[in-house]
Amino acid sequence: MQFIRDMKTTFTKAEGSRGGFTLVEVMLAVGVIAITLTAMIGLLSSITGNVNQIRYQTKAVSLLANIETTLKMKPFDDVFTWVASADSPYVIYFWDEYQNPEDPDNSSLMTLNSELPGFKSGMPPDRMNLERSHGEVFRVNLSLYQAALKGERVRIGDSSEYTSGALSGASTEYALNYLPIKVEIFVEPRSDITVGPGTAEINEQRRVYDDIVYKNR
Repeated sequence: MQFIRDMKTTFTKAEGSRGGFTLVEVMLAVGVIAITLTAMIGLLSSITGNVNQIRYQTKAVSLLANIETTLKMKPFDDVFTWVASADSPYVIYFWDEYQNPEDPDNSSLMTLNSELPGFKSGMPPDRMNLERSHGEVFRVNLSLYQAALKGERVRIGDSSEYTSGALSGASTEYALNYLPIKVEIFVEPRSDITVGPGTAEINEQRRVYDDIVYKNR
């Protein structure tokens, strides 16, 4: 009988020892879960950011053809005026707008820009245009690509070679048949569109694409 009582006592103690987790075990488990979730959230954020960047760059590449078309349509004198100062980029805004804003689900998108008739040059789309638009606004800075002109004689009647800086004089005094133009494309949140060429800090954050194009006479 004593043996049976001892077995019952032992069984009861063993059974009680398996009754739950200690506070330390619970805290460790919670810590592991928290670390895992934090890592997963960070990974998802990184993936989302990369997907958006690829989407922006793809759009920027398609805009480049639009930019070249815009430059071709403009007189050489106008484009020369845009970039001659070298230090102050000329700004063009691009955005996609529904052709039929009353029924966007059955309407195609068309790309508009601030150089088209009816819009203000160098200014972003107004509130009405934004309401009819889809996606982000892209800001394009155009400036003189000075590196392509180094060593060239850029002014008629002047034998000195260009080193850097603004192009002096009028376009009629410009000696070359082309203008090298640096194209910088930035993505602009609809709620916070930069007006003008932007600061170095903002441009670094919103830059999605750079390229060089040429305007011929």
